[in-house]
Amino acid sequence: MNDLTLLREGGPDAPPLSSAARSAARAALLAEIDGPAPRRARVPGRRAVLRLGLAAGTVAAAWAAAVVIAAPDGPGTPAESVTLVDFRMPTFPLSLDPEPAGMRPAFSGDRDSAGFAEYDSADGDDRFTMGVHEDEPDWLEEAYEHVHVTERAEVGVDGRDADVVRGSRDVYCEDGLTVCERDLFAELVWERRDDQWVVLTGEGAYSRTSELVAVAESLVDRPQRATLTAELAPAGWSLQAYKMGRVLTLVNDAYEQQTITVHVPLPEDVVPVDQLLDQLMGPVGPVVPVTVHGRPAQLVTVDNGPGTAGWFLQAQFEDGTTFTVQAPDALTEQQVVELAEQVTYHP
Repeated sequence: MNDLTLLREGGPDAPPLSSAARSAARAALLAEIDGPAPRRARVPGRRAVLRLGLAAGTVAAAWAAAVVIAAPDGPGTPAESVTLVDFRMPTFPLSLDPEPAGMRPAFSGDRDSAGFAEYDSADGDDRFTMGVHEDEPDWLEEAYEHVHVTERAEVGVDGRDADVVRGSRDVYCEDGLTVCERDLFAELVWERRDDQWVVLTGEGAYSRTSELVAVAESLVDRPQRATLTAELAPAGWSLQAYKMGRVLTLVNDAYEQQTITVHVPLPEDVVPVDQLLDQLMGPVGPVVPVTVHGRPAQLVTVDNGPGTAGWFLQAQFEDGTTFTVQAPDALTEQQVVELAEQVTYHP
């Protein structure tokens, strides 16, 4: 189903969604976009990235199904009782010196891990990821059972022993079932220092051992901030996950079904302002003009009944990049705007 079909079948003129349908859609969407970062430091294949982009692009259209939950029978917070406080995003502990030309990192992680960094070339053909772990990643052997391993060897990285595994992995088409091709990969694993294990995975040019070792030996202890950050959050909320530099989710620690999601859609998935109401499912309020980062923004209320009321904000950063904020109605209109003002993006 493409986005237009989804909008036609799930838009404001469609039959009302049942509670089960809303629940299933929300669970599927959050599992795809907002779930915890994967524990293996590996970038999905190009087609997998495309599928994730398509899923993320339906956030606005699927708002009624994926809306943050206000918990009518649980500890949902009444409007005007939320206090916004300073919020600090985690940092990724390592940098590259020198940085590879034409490649910048995007970061993924969650509340429980250091996360991983993804470096991609402009054309997406060359890439590598690095993950940092306190313990030896013994779970990799299980992962290797699902790829085609062609070589295992031991190499040196700055005087320390490192294991390298090379091979190929299946790349699936958009149907998620058909194998379109196989991508070559190399994976380097070593204990960089006591209690710091690094998993470095390369594709394209970085599927060669020599290229991957060169990256490994350029690592330095210099923290990097996340690509997408929030500097305000409701008191009592924490980080749930951040993904691929485009999705950030905060969660109410007292009621984990209640979340705030910030999303930077791909340029082709940005909804024109004059179509915004048409692409938000279910009963929605009028578009309220507001200002975020000195630019016009659009704030909309959504209310599909108990437990599904909230805010949808579409705004832009100073450079014109569009982002959205989904928040429960426990926040006031002004608080949604204040939170959005403190969202930063540095790809």
